[in-house]
Amino acid sequence: MTTIALIDDHPLAINGIGAWLKGTGRFEISGTAGMLTEAGALMERLETLPDVVILDVSLSADDGLLFIPALREICVKRNAALPGILICSMYEDAFIVQRALDMGARAYVPKSAESNEILAAVDALLTGETYINEKYRPQNFTLQVLTRRENEIVSMIKRSFSSKEIAKRLEISLRTVENHLAHIYAKTGTKTREDLNSL
Repeated sequence: MTTIALIDDHPLAINGIGAWLKGTGRFEISGTAGMLTEAGALMERLETLPDVVILDVSLSADDGLLFIPALREICVKRNAALPGILICSMYEDAFIVQRALDMGARAYVPKSAESNEILAAVDALLTGETYINEKYRPQNFTLQVLTRRENEIVSMIKRSFSSKEIAKRLEISLRTVENHLAHIYAKTGTKTREDLNSL
C-alpha cells in the first residue's frame, strides 16, 4: 500500500485529506506533523520513508518549503530515494509555485482544489511525473528573467515577509535583500512591493 506523510499546521486539513486518502483503500498515512521540527523528527522516526509527502507552504511561523532540503539530507543519510513531494497550499501564485518546484517539489495543488485533483497529483508522483494544474502553472514572463534567489524573495514578499524577515530566513544581509529587490523591480518593471503583489 502507498504510504503518505501529511505536513500541515491545520488539523482540519490533515484530518480531512488523511481520512479521504485512507477512504480510497489505496493509501496508508505513515505520519503527520504541523511544524518543521516535528516533520524532521517524524522522518527520522519512520522505519521506511513515505512514498509521498503532502506539504503546506506555511507551517505556523515556519517556511514549509524549507522541509524539502531537510528531507533531502535525511534521504542522503539513509541512502533512500526522495519521496514524491506534493505541495498543497492556499497560495495560488506563480512565484510560489516556481519556488516550490525549484526546491524539489514535483506537484502543486491549491487547497481550493477538488479532492480528485489531489489523487491525480499523487498518482502522477507515483509514476515519476510532475503535476501542476494548468491554472497555477508559472506562466508569467517574469519567472524566466528572475534568478532562483529573486523568485524566492518575490514569493516571500507575496507572503508578506518584511525585508528584515527575508534576510533572517535566507541568512543574508539586509543590504543584499535590498539589492535583489532593486534588480527585481528593474526586471519586472515594478517600483513597489504592492506592484509585485499584483503580478
